[in-house]
Amino acid sequence: MINASAYILKVPPNRREVLLGHGKEGRYFKGTVPAEPVLRFEHSRRAPLVVFAAFENNVITHVADGRKGASGGTGLVRLNLEDLRPLTHPVSFERLIASIPTKFKKPLQRRLDNGGVLPPKTLGAVVDALTRLDPTLATRLTRFSARRVRALAGLTSAQKGNLAVQKETLSMALEIAGLPKDEILAWSPPDATPPDATPPDATPHSFLDGMPQVRAREDAMLLTDFDNVPGFTAITSATHYAAKTFEDDPEHPSIRLTVIMANRLPLEEQTGADLIYFNETYRAFVMVQYKAMEERGDDGPEFRWQVGDQLSEEIARMDAVLAELSKIPIGNNPDGYRLNSNPFFLKFCSRMVFNPDDKGLFPGIYLPLDLWKSLNASGRLKGPKDGNLLSYANVGRRLSNAEFSGLVANSWVGTTIGQSTLLERVIREVLASGKTVTFAIKQHVPSPERPPIGGVTSLFDPSQP
Repeated sequence: MINASAYILKVPPNRREVLLGHGKEGRYFKGTVPAEPVLRFEHSRRAPLVVFAAFENNVITHVADGRKGASGGTGLVRLNLEDLRPLTHPVSFERLIASIPTKFKKPLQRRLDNGGVLPPKTLGAVVDALTRLDPTLATRLTRFSARRVRALAGLTSAQKGNLAVQKETLSMALEIAGLPKDEILAWSPPDATPPDATPPDATPHSFLDGMPQVRAREDAMLLTDFDNVPGFTAITSATHYAAKTFEDDPEHPSIRLTVIMANRLPLEEQTGADLIYFNETYRAFVMVQYKAMEERGDDGPEFRWQVGDQLSEEIARMDAVLAELSKIPIGNNPDGYRLNSNPFFLKFCSRMVFNPDDKGLFPGIYLPLDLWKSLNASGRLKGPKDGNLLSYANVGRRLSNAEFSGLVANSWVGTTIGQSTLLERVIREVLASGKTVTFAIKQHVPSPERPPIGGVTSLFDPSQP
């Protein structure tokens, strides 16, 4: 499993002024960050990495967000130091060792002697000690703490399963919008938030509840911002919802994505999630329904279903909506052109394990609803005993994560402009089903230098936060 890690960086004396000067004066080249060549180490670029840097002998003086870069020479790799900042209270190696439990002292001493990645269990102890010695680190290091590990261990399997699919819907929404997924790594269970933070609930209702700076459901500004979005009223009338806005550039954004997770049941009782993605520029809706595959045999993951089960009921609901959508004229607006105006997709996930330290997407199979129907009618999805079975072996053509996000990003698929007004009914029905609805709204933020794409007037006031 991909895990968060920490790196002890002992900065050589002849490199200290160079690295700190880089951080103070900005950048030698625009877009670069200070970096130090270190011995190659194992760490997934999809997981968070914190660097505890010693710019003095035997003293932790700085903290940075680490990123494993390209080769730095034979046997070496670049360790990029993003957001490099000094500790308010530098911590000596001796004091740090004295502040952790005995069983972690030797592993920590080896890393302090030679540098390198801390063992996972030692990491939690070190983070807890550092936040006690320098409380200003608490918010930044929450996701690495032993307290967070304990909070995660307290989640039930049902809660983890629902959080997993909700995290996936958020990740795909960001992928489609072309926004980085790094903020997902800031997630922590509410019980693991720093002592000075106020979690929205004692336990999360949705994945967004564990994200920093999430708007609460009573935020009237959010209601005003999206009052004209089709289906938004259904979302905001849910028993619980949380929302967060993501931007490509906090100071001068050109893309803004607001993600709302709404549900009517506690996390323990929810039954999965759907992603409803709305592109404001092209007025296009796409809806993705997630299904978990299971490892049942030697041929890899598979999905089984029966006539009359939950999947059949969900597809019948989609068919009813499609019948209504087909009555709406396509129109001549070029921004309403679609390769396929059927907004419904199924994603069969071959592995759904909740890991908040992994910002990647689940592997799986995306199928447009029309292709699913064609496969089902053809008899191709039949098992050896004539049961219904979908697998990588028998599905044939399918869309990957990248192919799907590429089609949706510029609204090559989805509802037409006129059809989008009819989606409120399906949103209400999904909420009633016990699922979480992840409602992602992408806006193009116009400016004098960047007029609205296609000349489409925005539904929203871009001056709103």
